[in-house]
Amino acid sequence: MSHVAEFTLNVKPGHYQDVVDLYSQFAHDYLAIDPHLVSVHIVGDPAAGIVRGIGVFDTEEAAAEVNSDIIFATFNDAIAPLISVPPSRVVLDLLHAWSR
Repeated sequence: MSHVAEFTLNVKPGHYQDVVDLYSQFAHDYLAIDPHLVSVHIVGDPAAGIVRGIGVFDTEEAAAEVNSDIIFATFNDAIAPLISVPPSRVVLDLLHAWSR
């Protein structure tokens, strides 16, 4: 079964695009190096100051191990001054997925 790592950032005013750019680059780079990451989506709400990443992994272990990867730590260091509260992260079972 695939698993989803969902990572939510509450962005400080005036830094939405900065966080979007950093998150998009991180997601692109991580997809290129992690064979367990099947897909990744970055979504956001500029009015609410929320940027959320949704990564689909082929195993629960792979989804959980992202936290211990150096590229993730580097990303967290880069966004720390741009967010208002610590990030929220959960790992969920992927129950169903549809796409065209």
